[in-house]
Amino acid sequence: MEISTGKRRTLNEIGSWLFLLPHLALFLTFILVPLVINGGLSFFNWSLLGKKSFVGANNFVRIFTDSTFWIAVKNTVIFALISAPLVIVLGLALANLLNRPLKGKLWILTALVSPTFFGSVGILTTWKWIFASTPSGLANYTLMKLGITRQATAWFETTNRAWGVIIFVTVWWIVGFSVLLYLGALKRIPSEQYEAAELDGAGPLRRFFSITLPWIRNVLFFDVVRQVLLAFGLFDQIYIFTPNGAPAGTTRTLVYYLYSTGINRQALGRSAAISWYIFAIVLVFGLIQLFGLTASLSNAEDN
Repeated sequence: MEISTGKRRTLNEIGSWLFLLPHLALFLTFILVPLVINGGLSFFNWSLLGKKSFVGANNFVRIFTDSTFWIAVKNTVIFALISAPLVIVLGLALANLLNRPLKGKLWILTALVSPTFFGSVGILTTWKWIFASTPSGLANYTLMKLGITRQATAWFETTNRAWGVIIFVTVWWIVGFSVLLYLGALKRIPSEQYEAAELDGAGPLRRFFSITLPWIRNVLFFDVVRQVLLAFGLFDQIYIFTPNGAPAGTTRTLVYYLYSTGINRQALGRSAAISWYIFAIVLVFGLIQLFGLTASLSNAEDN
């Protein structure tokens, strides 16, 4: 019996929806429903064990007028402005290096990428031991043996040193995945384009801005968004290296502020409101970066 075109189209649509159902169920269960619950919770005062009381927009107002929140915003934005460009530039530089004939290239790539797949507790605990403030800490021991310093350095007792360690470890930890992304994008660029550009007298910078960047722009967009999300999600490093945002709250970030409000203070309604502020800030910050990057790449292509 031959099936009509209309019935075949209907069966295809039903089949497509059946394939989408598992993903749709996961989306509803782990994204949409928690998002709706979180949105409703932000208008209540609730300490988990106590009763809920409706407070309207009071949670949002209290957070907006809280100086600790704005310190956390400043710390997070500064971290994002430093760490994201560092990872992107270093990732591009290393990918360009590994895209050339190089001995031991596979071992170098493995060393760069492998930390990305390790758990945060193991990685950060090891680095905390390396940067221990005692003379037995590996960093202090090495610097003292080389004669660079005469006494042990307290790495996490001053703001600048603490942020320096946090940024250094973060860049080391996540740059490998960016290298892998850019290396894959560079492999897709036809070598003939570089050869033609060399014949026309184009230098390395001209070839990079006129050929490399336009070819990898989609990967670059993805990595910019990824780095923004990672930077604004900074938590593990603060929790392990500088608990409570030490010293004196100068390393407290937005996600750590949300954690301390919701878990330590049991103010779940207020922590839900904080999450919406984080969402709005990340959205604005990401859009600014993307539009700026789009404009710069368009100018590079025009030139």
